[in-house]
Amino acid sequence: MNKDSFKYNAQQMGIALSDTQLHKFDIYQRELLTWNLKINLISEKSAQEIATRHFLDSLTALQFIDKQNARVLDIGSGAGFPGIPLKIALPTLKLYLMESNRKKVSFLKHIIRELYLEETFIVHNRAEHVIKNKNWQEIFDIVVSRAAFHLPEFISFSTFFLTANGKFIALKGNDVEAEFSQCVKKTTVTGLFELFQHDTITYTHDKKRKIIVGKKLKKDKNIF
Repeated sequence: MNKDSFKYNAQQMGIALSDTQLHKFDIYQRELLTWNLKINLISEKSAQEIATRHFLDSLTALQFIDKQNARVLDIGSGAGFPGIPLKIALPTLKLYLMESNRKKVSFLKHIIRELYLEETFIVHNRAEHVIKNKNWQEIFDIVVSRAAFHLPEFISFSTFFLTANGKFIALKGNDVEAEFSQCVKKTTVTGLFELFQHDTITYTHDKKRKIIVGKKLKKDKNIF
C-alpha cells in the first residue's frame, strides 16, 4: 500500500491518520490478500485497489459518527468493512462485527488479533436470528452496513438494534434512489427516522456512491 497516498486521501476526507494507524491498514491489506487466496473475501478486481475501494470507502462513514466511544454494530461485515477501518481510524469505538459465514468469521478473528483491536467483538450469527433475542434490543449508538442489504430490510434491523437518537449508516451504490424513495413513502419509517442521503467522496473511476443516514427519533416499534 502506498501509505503517503492513502494518508493524503484520508486527509482530504478530514481524517488524520498516525503512523501506527497507517501500519495497521498496511497489515490489514496484506492479510486480506493472503487470505483471499484461500477464501473469497473480496473480488479479484477490487483486490488490486483495496485502499480506495475498501478502506477509504469504509471511512466515508466516519463523518457521521459524532460520539467518540459509540457502540457500533456492523451487520454483514464480511471481511470487516466498514467496521474495522472505522475502528482503526477511531480506536475508542466499541465495535461489534456481525457475520454468518464461518470462513469470514475465522478471518475476522485473525485480523482482530493481528491488529490488536481492543473492544472489538464478533457476533457469528444472522441479524434475522439475533433480533429474536431481546437482550440485543436498543443497545447500539450506530448500526452500519456496506451494501449488504436492501435499505428497507436494513432499516428494519436498525429499528431493533438502535437506541433512541441512534443512527443507521448505509453505504450504498449510486443506484439507491428506488430503495430510498420506497422508505420515504412509508410513514412507519419516517415516523421513526429522520432520513438523509449524501454523496460520498470517491478516489476511483467508478460511479459515485451514496450514504443513507437515518436518525432514530423514538423507541422501537415493529415497522415491517
